[in-house]
Amino acid sequence: MGRYSGRSSRLILMCVVSLVLFAVEISVAYAGNSLSLASDAFAVLSHLISMIIGLFSVRFSRIRWHKANTFGFSRADVLGAFGNSVFATALMFSIFVEAVKRFINPQKTEKALLVLIVGIAGLFFNVFNYVIFMDCCYCREPQGDAETVGFEKDDVFSVCRTYTQHSVSSLNAGDSPNDQKSPEEGPEKKKEKKSEALNIRGVLLHVMGDALGSVVVVVAATIFHVLPLGNAPCNWQCYIDPSLTIIMVFIILSSAFPLIKETSIILLQMVPKGVNMQLLTDRLAHVPGVSSLHEVHVWELAGGKNIATLHIKCQTPTDYQDAAYKIRKVFHEAGIHSVTIQPEYMDHKTSQLLCSSPCISKTCDSQLCCSQRKPPMAKTNGYTDKN
Repeated sequence: MGRYSGRSSRLILMCVVSLVLFAVEISVAYAGNSLSLASDAFAVLSHLISMIIGLFSVRFSRIRWHKANTFGFSRADVLGAFGNSVFATALMFSIFVEAVKRFINPQKTEKALLVLIVGIAGLFFNVFNYVIFMDCCYCREPQGDAETVGFEKDDVFSVCRTYTQHSVSSLNAGDSPNDQKSPEEGPEKKKEKKSEALNIRGVLLHVMGDALGSVVVVVAATIFHVLPLGNAPCNWQCYIDPSLTIIMVFIILSSAFPLIKETSIILLQMVPKGVNMQLLTDRLAHVPGVSSLHEVHVWELAGGKNIATLHIKCQTPTDYQDAAYKIRKVFHEAGIHSVTIQPEYMDHKTSQLLCSSPCISKTCDSQLCCSQRKPPMAKTNGYTDKN
């Protein structure tokens, strides 16, 4: 076996051809004064960058633990997707500005035949590129565990595996390596829905941009080739190029903005989509043996891997042991499988809503999530209010 598998070799070939196509398109674009071809060239460049970022981010995301990062690099693909979408947005904004300038100062497309030939070549490349990419993504998963060496040899399949495993809906997410056993596990368990992973969506965003850019180039160049202006002044034909370019920009931005929003939610550690915190805390507060709970935090690490931490107060250690399994079951049903529970026990000196594990010094109280003041998400079980 060589260093690269078949799919990895195809990925490298796609990157090399993309680089060559970018060089050809940008040269012809400036020679032919074609804004649409220039925008298509930059779209090809952004696609190339996104493929490289996607490949490296998947490699880093396999690292589960590192001395400098105890969670590993699980968010490498999220960061890559965020960078891809921001780059695409910035690129489309610059192209939009150039298109507006063409409306103010309309210009002819020179060497329309050459621009048309390059545009058709770019369109065929994008279709071929898309077919190869989809073939790598939707092929059959190799036998064996995902963490085996054989799986690691194929980075393209690794990206696509992330594509099929990412779950947008946290409430119905499937099991993860941190799943807790519960009665729901079994033949009747619902199949987890396949949904787009953030990094692969960033890559497909650029693939779509390349294809749309090539179509714009072909249409605009065909009009100038069939109806040449010659020495005549600019007419309606001169507005075709910037008009189609602006349409392409808005289509790309309509896909880029949701991706930026989704990746930002993860990077800001907001509550995952589909998790109802009010309902979740109500169910937790009414678990038998739980006197009260506070400091309930839920966030998404990456790729549908939701994490939760909370403090609970119990009367005795036995109550905690009985409640711990039920608490994990509640989180499991909500699609949260990595749960850290900090038990605290009731006494007469501390309010049932306040943390029983404060800092050893009052000066560091503000640095803790668990403060002696009333903490966030504090709830009590019904019977404790009467005590």
